[in-house]
Amino acid sequence: MRICLVYQGEYPPAERLEKIAQTLSAAGHDVFVLCNNYGSHSQAEERYGNLQVIRFRALFRNRTLNRILYFPVFLNPIWIVQLLLVIRRFRIQAIQVIDIPLALAALAVGRAFGLPVVMDMWENYPEALKGWAKLDWKVRLFKNPAVARAVELFVIPRVNQLFVVVDEQKERLIAEGVPPDRIRVLTNAPDVYMFTSGTASTGTPLGADDDAYKLLYVGVITVERGLEDIIRALPLLRAELPKLRFYIAGTGSHEAYLKRLVESTGVDDLVRFTGWVPFDQIQFYIAQSDLCVIPHVRSKFIDTTIPNKLFQYMLMGKPLLVSDAKPLARVVRESGCGFIFESGRPDSAAAAIRTAHAARGDASIGERGKDCVLRKYTWEKASPVLIDYYRRLEQERAESAPVRTTTYDYTG
Repeated sequence: MRICLVYQGEYPPAERLEKIAQTLSAAGHDVFVLCNNYGSHSQAEERYGNLQVIRFRALFRNRTLNRILYFPVFLNPIWIVQLLLVIRRFRIQAIQVIDIPLALAALAVGRAFGLPVVMDMWENYPEALKGWAKLDWKVRLFKNPAVARAVELFVIPRVNQLFVVVDEQKERLIAEGVPPDRIRVLTNAPDVYMFTSGTASTGTPLGADDDAYKLLYVGVITVERGLEDIIRALPLLRAELPKLRFYIAGTGSHEAYLKRLVESTGVDDLVRFTGWVPFDQIQFYIAQSDLCVIPHVRSKFIDTTIPNKLFQYMLMGKPLLVSDAKPLARVVRESGCGFIFESGRPDSAAAAIRTAHAARGDASIGERGKDCVLRKYTWEKASPVLIDYYRRLEQERAESAPVRTTTYDYTG
């Protein structure tokens, strides 16, 4: 089939989208990625192996202006026109849209052309917006959670298939009336080769503290990541764990606030902000850490999604410290690979860090996580549900196609 993946962000990088695109391509499908461009990419069209990437042209040098122009509002006419052009030009046979922002546009265009529309739900988008809106007036103005929820309620009964990243999200949708057979779990499992094939370019900042007990967070720094709990736990541990260090590898909208918090809390000597880490270098940061943390704030948003980093940490054989968000706690309990604290309670986080430090010589904790990932949570084991769906869709398309017959004239 000729499948168009519609993504509101820039590509690359986008780990999950890249894995999906490569998997579909390897299964024999022609894959096209229609994506945004804020100015990071000079080429409007580009091939990555068997993938054809079609980007908007960055009309301005200023990234903010490009973001405004191509803002993925639910029925942005620029996106609709571009999708129409891609469908006609490449004879697209199925559309797979990422999350709610462009789902309504994809559904409208798909229905106009009689094409199946699949939605890949990376997260509970309306609930995510509620958290972001508390700190950002632009979110409140342009990404209203109530509007997003109305769009979600309209779209989810009408798309042909929903992919979700975690069982808890599937349970939520079933409770809202979506038939179970229209929801498939395609979790954020790591592609083992993709994640571990990088070559170390330079040493990491973690290598400078050989005798420290190193906590590591890798990822976007936003309000729902719960990093405040770890920062506020550090003063409670300073006296008994003087070699404790917390490395935050990433950037994001909440970074400036966290830096102020670090200073006001008096733990600037214990916390290191490393900046953004390229995907192919993440494994080397993890390798030099002692305890990998995912302190995400428990909420309806976090309880229905799961981050890639959870399985990346586990794949590297590192013990984990996670909040009690449902999917995080479930996987850690299932595998016995780490420690759980109560979200929003720095004292609980401090107690868990204390316990993890006491168990630092027990290599079996991290080994259990690695074993669990290799048995259950690799992309190789997750991706067959994606391949199977499109195989069935292609088969249905072939069976419903009109049969061509040849008429012979026997007269004369």
